[in-house]
Amino acid sequence: MTLGMQKPGSESEKDPMKTTVLTCVMMALLVSCGGANSTTEVSISFAWSYRAGDYVRGVPTVSDEVVYVGADDNILHAVNAGTGESLWHYETADNITSSPVVFGDAIYFGSWDGAVYALDARQGELRWRYETDGWVTASPVISGETLYIGSHDGFFYALAAEDGDLIWRYETDGRIEAGASLAGDLALVGSTDNYLYALDITSGELEWRHRTEGDIVSTPAIAAGTAYVGSVDRKFYALDAATGQLRWTFEAEYAIESSPVVTDGVVYVGANDGRLYALRARDGRLVWQYQSKNIIRSLPVVWGDLVFVGSDDGYLYSLDRETGALVWSYRTGGAIAAGPTVGDEKLYVGSTDRRLHAFTLGAE
Repeated sequence: MTLGMQKPGSESEKDPMKTTVLTCVMMALLVSCGGANSTTEVSISFAWSYRAGDYVRGVPTVSDEVVYVGADDNILHAVNAGTGESLWHYETADNITSSPVVFGDAIYFGSWDGAVYALDARQGELRWRYETDGWVTASPVISGETLYIGSHDGFFYALAAEDGDLIWRYETDGRIEAGASLAGDLALVGSTDNYLYALDITSGELEWRHRTEGDIVSTPAIAAGTAYVGSVDRKFYALDAATGQLRWTFEAEYAIESSPVVTDGVVYVGANDGRLYALRARDGRLVWQYQSKNIIRSLPVVWGDLVFVGSDDGYLYSLDRETGALVWSYRTGGAIAAGPTVGDEKLYVGSTDRRLHAFTLGAE
């Protein structure tokens, strides 16, 4: 796909709005207090926005005061985290929705042109490129000196991070659209053949697989020996990460495309019914749910007492992570298809309004 290009640039649109939330009883219980007499002041203020040439549909990555994010203008953008100014950009032959990973002095990501890329993180110069036979929308994960990533060609690849040489690959019967997670010596990855696979990271041999009744298009979360993953069959699964044995399921009203996050014994996951669910990790009991106005396929992010999540309704929401109460929201000019990122005391999120939005976070 070739899209109309627009020269990358940045805009420091200083928003006069500054939202300050008191996380205590005095502020209508917006966020539960740390103690009966404790008060925590949290501020979320607009910092800047950076305009790409097309939709921004990947999760940003922050490293050494640089934000890296891909866009549908076929470009990986490197942006100054403090100012929103462009540092460099690298153009591929198609959309970039893969979330980049920084490892050492290199940055790795995939493109819809079917390739996996490794660039110098400081200058954006190409180090190596590995060709697959399908779109690479998945985000890479790195362990030791090996990079693991899936492709729409159905293969899950293990590549040498140094030079991109193929170490092994494993074929599924569907597309691999999302990233893998590592659990000890296993890589857990989902496919549109309805299976969650557990592969030995050294040999690529199948250790176990668990069948759902729908496509798996999200990245599993691993916590305390349990793998958590959603499926288009509307169910959310908790599996023993070592054996694949089912521990519990939870059913939403519509498909689950959101990748989950687990914090302090609670799993947060969005669904196409527009809800963000908070589930007790040990048994799947519903703790709370928050209803947005459209699909939530965004990865939630926890920061302090808050959980941030985006929606196709264009809003970035901040919720009390214990109660699910709405604390703050910000409307972008398009859908938020991927999750936000917190780093360098800022919150970053992309939108189909073609912008990367940045907010300054503060807590006292």
